[in-house]
Amino acid sequence: MMDGILTHAQAVEYFHLALLQALPGRLDRAHYVLKGGANLRYFFESVRYSEDFDLDAIDIEPWELEERVDEVLASPAMGRLLQVDGLILEAAGKHKQTDTTQRWKPSISVRGHREPFQTRIEFSHRTTDRRRILEAVPDRVVESYALRAPTLLHYTAGAAIDQKIEALARRSETQARDVFDLDLLFRRHPEAFDGERLEPDIPEVATERALELSFTAFHDQVLPFLDPEIADLYDENAWVQMRGLVVDRVMR
Repeated sequence: MMDGILTHAQAVEYFHLALLQALPGRLDRAHYVLKGGANLRYFFESVRYSEDFDLDAIDIEPWELEERVDEVLASPAMGRLLQVDGLILEAAGKHKQTDTTQRWKPSISVRGHREPFQTRIEFSHRTTDRRRILEAVPDRVVESYALRAPTLLHYTAGAAIDQKIEALARRSETQARDVFDLDLLFRRHPEAFDGERLEPDIPEVATERALELSFTAFHDQVLPFLDPEIADLYDENAWVQMRGLVVDRVMR
C-alpha cells in the first residue's frame, strides 16, 4: 500500500510482517512458531486482522531470545522496512520478561495518523505441541504491502483449534474473537478437531463462556478488525449462528 495511507489494522499487520522478514537475521526459524490470530490470517484465510502477535519460543533460553528480539527491533534493516510504507518504530516498549513469558509493546508512528499505534509481541516458553509446519506467508497477504513473503513455522489447524478452545475457557476476560476464529476453523477444517488433547473440563467451560458473549461484545471486539466491506456482512443473526456452530462442534 505504498500509494496510500494505511489504516490502523493494516499498519499493525505491516509491522508484524516486517518483523517476520527481519527476524531470521538474528534468530533461527527453528526457535519460534506463530500462533493465534496472525497464524489464522496468514495461513487459514481469516478476514480478521490481528492486533497482537503471539509466538511460542522453542529450545532457546529467555535471556538469549530477549537479546535477539531487541537486536531485531533496533536493526537498520527493520527501520528501512518500516520506512518504505511510512512507519517509524518510536519505542520498542519492552515489558514482561520472565522464564515463561516475554513481551514487547512497540509504539509505531504511521504516515497520515496523528497518534502512534501500539501492538504486542509475546513469546511463550510453555509449548509442548509439535503440530507445526514450515511455510511461506502466502502472496495474497504480503502483495498489497510490497513485502517479500517471510517463511516461518506455524501451528496446524488441529493445534490452532485446541489453542483457541483453551483460550476461550481460560482467559481472564472472555473474547469474542475466539468464537469468530473457531467458526472459521471448524468451517474450513471440520476434520481437524478430535478433542483428545484437551483437559476433560475445557470443552464445557469454553461453551459456557461462549454462550455468555453478546453481539455487543462481538461488535466491539471483532468488527473494528475487519475491512468495512467485510464487517457489513456480520449482523446479530450471523453472530448467533456463528456462536451456535462453535458450541455444537466443541461439545460434539
